Amino acid sequence: MADLLREELARHDGPLPADACRLFHGRGHCFDELTFLTVDWFSPVVRAVIYGERDADTVAQIERALTGFADSHREVEAVSLQHRHRGASRQHIIHGTLPQACFARERGLRFELDLEANQNIGFFLDASPARDWVYRVAAGRRVLNLFAYTCAFSVAALAGGAEHVVNIDLSRPAIAAGGRNHAHNDLDARRATFLAHDVFRSTRKLETLGPYELVVIDPPSRQKGSFEADRDYARLLEHLPPWLAPGAHILACLNAPYLDEHFLPELFERKLPHYQLAARLPQREDFPERDPARCLKMQVFTAGA
Repeated sequence: MADLLREELARHDGPLPADACRLFHGRGHCFDELTFLTVDWFSPVVRAVIYGERDADTVAQIERALTGFADSHREVEAVSLQHRHRGASRQHIIHGTLPQACFARERGLRFELDLEANQNIGFFLDASPARDWVYRVAAGRRVLNLFAYTCAFSVAALAGGAEHVVNIDLSRPAIAAGGRNHAHNDLDARRATFLAHDVFRSTRKLETLGPYELVVIDPPSRQKGSFEADRDYARLLEHLPPWLAPGAHILACLNAPYLDEHFLPELFERKLPHYQLAARLPQREDFPERDPARCLKMQVFTAGA
């Protein structure tokens, strides 16, 4: 097991990139011995996560492999190891010292991280193909960013030339972090609106602030009391028509391994039949998956003739 991890990490034998990346993706079930482990690079920090309870010898082997990797890369200032089990987490630093501030870097943009967070650290690395797409198509458009979290899609849209972005998320701390992400990237605050509101209780307000030429939907898959994908995605699509400008694009994301790639197109066919699937965005190469149906789904829908 430790040999496998060292071998995979050794593939990164040159200087590590400035941009964030995944160094090891066990959760894709391509490495049977290490399906419980992920290792990410957020310069200058290596962050590993162990999912589930593991014995002391297994943890020690992983720690040795990670510290050996750090010793061979002078740009690594710290290695953080988090253990997650039954909704709880604990973290310790196994090499170096965490910097006072750490960022995920992507295409010259910076997104602040909370590396001591219980679970989500403020940035979803696997969604970068979707952010890339938004960056490419956002120029001149008004954008609605639903379930905005820390507003990474908004940063990408404004960096790509969007006219204005409306961000909405139920979490006030996440929206506050989103505002800081815009400041970190020297983006004009007047071109963004930040709403710490429930999407389903703000439908009239969102309509008033529209219409939008681009809508980004990136909800949690299961968040009790807020959003359950298999139940609430359909309800969300029913609210969209009054918000959409003619010819608007919709980027719909879904991180639910139990729902396959046909789930969203079938929903659109029922709820927004004039919108068809235009593109399935590719996965990151550093997130290999044995079963592609379990991947993050990033699908673009456009209005037909």
